[in-house]
Amino acid sequence: MNLKEARRRAGEMLAGVRDGADPLAERQARRDAPTVAEGVERFFKEYAPRRMNDGRLSARTLRDYRQQWGRVVKAAPALGDKKIAAVTRHDIERAVAKRAPVQRNRSLAFLSRLFNLFEAWELRPQHSNPTRHIEKAREEPRDRTLAPSELAALADALAVEAEARPAAVAAIRIAAVTGLRIGEVLRIRWQDVDFEAGRLTMPETKTGRRVHDLPAAALAILADQPHINEWAFTNGRNAPAGYQRTRDAFAQSAKRAGLEDVRLHDLRRTVMTNAAAAGVGTHILRDLLGHKTTAMADRYVRSVGNPVREAREQVGATMAAMMAGKTAEVVPLRGRRNP
Repeated sequence: MNLKEARRRAGEMLAGVRDGADPLAERQARRDAPTVAEGVERFFKEYAPRRMNDGRLSARTLRDYRQQWGRVVKAAPALGDKKIAAVTRHDIERAVAKRAPVQRNRSLAFLSRLFNLFEAWELRPQHSNPTRHIEKAREEPRDRTLAPSELAALADALAVEAEARPAAVAAIRIAAVTGLRIGEVLRIRWQDVDFEAGRLTMPETKTGRRVHDLPAAALAILADQPHINEWAFTNGRNAPAGYQRTRDAFAQSAKRAGLEDVRLHDLRRTVMTNAAAAGVGTHILRDLLGHKTTAMADRYVRSVGNPVREAREQVGATMAAMMAGKTAEVVPLRGRRNP
């Protein structure tokens, strides 16, 4: 700072003092301003419980928020020590820079909500959210499904794995015949299963409370489970079987079956893809998926759309015939009209 700039700033401070400003108090206020870690602690201790009591925040979402914050702290430990008002876009970018695309986007979503709340608490200037203008990572949609032969091989491998991890394997089988998320399966309690009506009540899902009709195959698997405690799938203690143990059981079974690039969630995708191929409409698929919109259901329908497959087959046959020097008559697709 040169002498001219120093004099200018001193003049501004003197003018502020004459107007009643207290530089020492302002400096102390900056020192006492909360850090990001303190703001997050307030979020989890005050804000989140109130939202849960109002039914506007689920326990599942809260657990996800805690995980996101833990991962951000590991990636950028200095972020928690910074004053909330001092955090910049570059600080946020450093915190999520090395995350995988899906996890990066989830962390950004959590941080965006967090700093919007800090603005509402008047801990930052309005419209100063540092997550703004940070581009989300591109997420490549996964379309892996299991063929009938792969499902048969997996079933044989699961039968072997069931000797060591019966509860985990039974949960995987339920997921395979219902399309439920594995987390939803592991949280099934006996009181939520109506064997007579063939229905499962799920008090807590990603979209709230839901009632799911169970096929006979799922009811048979449930009927074979021992009633040890309130949980349908348990390892003995009064708690559901763990997700990590279940995922390990699936990974071991997939390896034994010789399956490559397959994940536990691919079972859900396989169920829905086969349902779409059987002609199940988007609205019914939406309900099967447990989603609020038909966006994901539309994706499954498009991925197995017969009109596109038939069109490709017809065009390919026509072009091959012409390249072979034969005449090829273009025949309209049966039962299809141009849009």
